[in-house]
Amino acid sequence: MSEPVQITCGTCSAEVVVEKFSWHHTTVQWDAATLSHCTELGVPATATHDIAPMRSCPRLRDAIDVAAVEGKFGDLD
Repeated sequence: MSEPVQITCGTCSAEVVVEKFSWHHTTVQWDAATLSHCTELGVPATATHDIAPMRSCPRLRDAIDVAAVEGKFGDLD
């Protein structure tokens, strides 16, 4: 398990706190300031088929992936 890492999106400068437990298990926390910067996260999510809505931003996901490859979350094997 990693320590929380602050990640900044290279597109909109939104900041989130990320923990990675493995290459496939990631938690992302954002606040109102992040929602005001990111046009993707700022759009209300809509639920379909009784599944809880998920917000995501592909550019922020890319920034998290780059941080993981660079080892900012430690050893994820």
